[in-house]
Amino acid sequence: MPRYSFPGSTAFVEDAARQIGRPETEAAARKLGPLSALANLCAQAGAADPADVPGIMAKAAEFRDQLQTAFLAAELMLADVERALGLTQEPAQGKRAARPAAPAESKKK
Repeated sequence: MPRYSFPGSTAFVEDAARQIGRPETEAAARKLGPLSALANLCAQAGAADPADVPGIMAKAAEFRDQLQTAFLAAELMLADVERALGLTQEPAQGKRAARPAAPAESKKK
C-alpha cells in the first residue's frame, strides 16, 4: 500500500467553500468537530500500518456520514420552514440545489 501524506483539511474546506460560492463559511466549517475528527483520521491513515488503514478509514467514513446527515437535516428544516411560511427562494446559480421534501411527519402539522 502506498504512503499518503494528508495535506490537512484547510485546502479541502477552502475548495468546498469556493465551490458553493460562500467563502465566508470557511472559518466556521473548519471548527466543526466531526470534520476535524475526519481530518485527523485521514492523517492517521496516511501514516498507519497497512493493516490498520481499513479500520481507520471506516471510522473516518462514520464522521463523513454524520456530516452528510446533518447537512441533509439542515436542508430539510429550511425547506419545511420555507414551505410552511410560503417563502420561495430561487437558488442563486452555483449556490445551492433545490431543497428536498420535508419528512412526512412535518407535513402533517
